[in-house]
Amino acid sequence: MASLRIREQDLTDKVAVITGASRGIGRAIALNLASRGCSILGTCVTTESIALINSMNEEIDTHFRSSSRTHNVKILGISCSILSPTCAQTIVDTLVENFSSRVDIFINNASDARDAALGELSVESIQESMISNIQTPVLIVEEFVKRKMFQPESRIIYISSVRSRQPWSGQLMYAAGKSAGESLCRTWSMAFGGKEEKFSFMEGTTANAVTVGLTQTDSVMKCPPDMLEVFKEEFITLQSSPKFGQPEDVADVVGMLCSRDARWITGTVVSASGGGIKIG
Repeated sequence: MASLRIREQDLTDKVAVITGASRGIGRAIALNLASRGCSILGTCVTTESIALINSMNEEIDTHFRSSSRTHNVKILGISCSILSPTCAQTIVDTLVENFSSRVDIFINNASDARDAALGELSVESIQESMISNIQTPVLIVEEFVKRKMFQPESRIIYISSVRSRQPWSGQLMYAAGKSAGESLCRTWSMAFGGKEEKFSFMEGTTANAVTVGLTQTDSVMKCPPDMLEVFKEEFITLQSSPKFGQPEDVADVVGMLCSRDARWITGTVVSASGGGIKIG
């Protein structure tokens, strides 16, 4: 509930699509945006996780009751794997049915971070990593553009990782995929900002990547203790703020990029890593 403080209602009547919204960073982002009046379509892998997304409705209701504000926030979870070839279509169909065919914010948070050591890579693992981290985000954006679901001054944010700049032989494809995602944002920013007439319906749209450091999420904390110590030694010692990041730390950076105040930030990589990656 740390992220549910009273906030300006600057995202009222907007709709955000967030992949991987049931836990960790994705959930923290969803709560940040919803507490500002934004409706949320969140994806997850299992049907059990849908309840975790839908439960945010009660949290938001309680938040708004305590603040004496009215709201019209809708939060809906759907089971939709980023490995599925129909992922983008499922999201689009849900937007048509439940959110008036509208998207103002797309947060590509879900990813495939599996370990894949050099010398042990398979065709299947390489392909699945590329599908999860590159192909599916591209297809989702493509569907939103083709159907003109994006609105003027929309926001596209790709959640990247310090791995894109801090290599490790155990995550070759993950690092490559995140680097590619940052490149996608540079191209999207050029196309959707207002220079190309065919995208005038979404003029002023920005696209940015947020590179995330070691964050205290369920997936990280489930690592074997010896591996977790290795990661802490690798990442935290390089940070200006030498501690675990929290999901809300990342969510607040993403939330800032979703605001109108961030309209002049596009095509960039913003580091939300406690200074672990210093971009300049």
